[in-house]
Amino acid sequence: MASAAANLRLTRSEQDGIRRAVARACEEIGVIWRRIVLFGSRIDPARLGGDIDLLVELDPRHPGDLYRLTRRLRIALEDEIGPQRVDLVVDDGSGTSGFPALARLTGVEMWSNN
Repeated sequence: MASAAANLRLTRSEQDGIRRAVARACEEIGVIWRRIVLFGSRIDPARLGGDIDLLVELDPRHPGDLYRLTRRLRIALEDEIGPQRVDLVVDDGSGTSGFPALARLTGVEMWSNN
């Protein structure tokens, strides 16, 4: 996973809004976020447009309702950064999909809460 948040195709305001939205939604649902990773086209400064692809990694020691968190997170994101196309991957370590690992491998860590 790269760590070059300065080269992302997100404004500083959008980056800060994403962090606030994740923190607020997690607090409201009672889970702890560990890492926020941006992946997909928004990490490539040469590309245009595209949705915002986010991986929100949760602390598996504090499980919560992922469906409720995802719904709450979408509302919080719209409150913070306005109406945008956002694809969310929320990972608490309990799933069997390899997609979160791929997002971590190809993405850029925006924040860590460790």
